[in-house]
Amino acid sequence: MTSTPPSRRPSVPVTMPRCPDCGLELRLGSHGALDRWSCPAGHGLAMTLSESYERLQEDEIARLWELARAAGPGTRPSPFDGRPMAHFVLPYDDDEALEGEPGDGVDTGEVHLDVDVANQFIWFDADELDELPLDLPNPEPTAEVLEAERRIVAQFGADLEAAAEAREADDLAERLYRRVARNPRALSTLDRLGRTLTAY
Repeated sequence: MTSTPPSRRPSVPVTMPRCPDCGLELRLGSHGALDRWSCPAGHGLAMTLSESYERLQEDEIARLWELARAAGPGTRPSPFDGRPMAHFVLPYDDDEALEGEPGDGVDTGEVHLDVDVANQFIWFDADELDELPLDLPNPEPTAEVLEAERRIVAQFGADLEAAAEAREADDLAERLYRRVARNPRALSTLDRLGRTLTAY
């Protein structure tokens, strides 16, 4: 008797992003911790929204995403599906305070960007990324923050331990129930014991 080979899933073609200017496939590369896609002809580079946290300041990222979702379509096609990307002007400053929040300084420049909102893909023309300020290092946590984190971790550990103990108790009760259910004599013994304990 011959066995039929297991059916294989049909392969799904992977869509490689293409340069919105020349149509060449973008090349994935790294620069330090930053993974980005670049045009082999030098037209520009792109990165995902999540990857932008490795390079851009957080207030610029928040503003970028807000503007991208509100912007109308531009003339550049999406590197993935050809639909027009959102086009807008992103102002930037040298601080990481959110727009309008305490510590937010005056804008020091602006850059024109194109974003594929559906794929969260940001396109930068050649040298455009260099205009934006670098991500500032996060400050060291204060003693109060570290203590609060320690308490949260300790409480989380205690909650996990309590949950594990409750699960073990439930498992034990389930095993006892199954054993009693298979032995009617044990059931009648437990019944008599229960009446004795609850007799007034």
